[in-house]
Amino acid sequence: MKDKIRKKYLNIRSNISNKQAKDEKIFNLVINHPIIKNKKNILIYVSYNGEVDTINLIKYFLKSKLVAVPKIENGEMNFYYINSLNDLKKGYSNILEPITNNKVLSLDGCVVITPGVCFSLDGSRLGYGKGFYDHFFSKYSVYKIGLCYSECLFNELDHYLFDFDQKVDEVIYD
Repeated sequence: MKDKIRKKYLNIRSNISNKQAKDEKIFNLVINHPIIKNKKNILIYVSYNGEVDTINLIKYFLKSKLVAVPKIENGEMNFYYINSLNDLKKGYSNILEPITNNKVLSLDGCVVITPGVCFSLDGSRLGYGKGFYDHFFSKYSVYKIGLCYSECLFNELDHYLFDFDQKVDEVIYD
């Protein structure tokens, strides 16, 4: 059932017509978010495949915060600090990953901006099915914010979650 829902919302997301305006609105909501404003470390995904754009967020945060992006290593997700977008190259599933060696060792003062195929307003998240974020969140207690287009909000997501699925603390959408 999860695969069917995932496919449906990936299709919806790929057909959003006013994506740039939605990305801009989400960008403004994120940079003005009180929790994000007060955190010094931002752990953030690098957008691909029609996800809510994070490239502009990364550029913005690099000016005033420590920014780390995920890298898949031996089946596990770790975050590494970057100094610029030049510190990224294609890695797992052709997603941009850090080439730096500056691994995040402490999650104190961090917020994690989290991708997903779709979310529910209570923070339930359907990802891509590999479990990288679920596994990471099961090990670490951090404040988690999901980014999503309003078309990809799903009221019934809880019914399809498995025991290991981890919720985000809140969802920011257009």
